This record gives sequence, structure tokens and C-alpha cells, in this order.
Amino acid sequence: MIEEIINEEPTFEEYTKELVEQFKQADHFYIIFYCKTREDIEKRRCYWDDTSKIWITKKGKLAITCVALDNEDYTIDGHRTFTDIFTIRGWQPKVATSEGVH
Repeated sequence: MIEEIINEEPTFEEYTKELVEQFKQADHFYIIFYCKTREDIEKRRCYWDDTSKIWITKKGKLAITCVALDNEDYTIDGHRTFTDIFTIRGWQPKVATSEGVH
């Protein structure tokens, strides 16, 4: 009975909840994905906000909607949905930001 609990795979909801918590803790993260428009693998700097979400598409692909930043100057480019994701790597700040310093 214990082996069944230990070997049990997490549900999509459990996995998603853990992933969202990690996104919230990260200062920013990079998503490496296949861009169908340019037919190339691209890397995009992003961050998580209250309207970001994770879900499964009708075709069964993992999809992440989050705030994407422009690759040149890191200004907000708007919310983007990513599928065909290869890697997601998050970064935490090494020093406190000005928002946290009083």
C-alpha cells in the first residue's frame, strides 16, 4: 500500500500548482520553445503575474500564458502563450529590488 502512494504520479493539478509557485518565486524565467511563425527555436524572457496560467490545449500540449519581454530591451511585449516548450529556467534576484527596500 505504501509503495502505491510513493510510486503514484502527481496529478496535473498538483504538478501545475507546484510549477506556478516556482514561477511566482522567480524574478523572471526563460522559455525555450519552437516558434512556428519563424520556424526556429527561440528563447524568451518572461515573468508570472495574476493573469498567467497553465493548461492543456485541445491537441494535448502543455500551454503557458505569461508576460513576455522584448528580447532587445526587456520591455513588456504583452501576454504570450507558449506551446512546444523545450525548457523553462527560472532566476531569483541576488539582491533585494527597489520595491523591497524602504
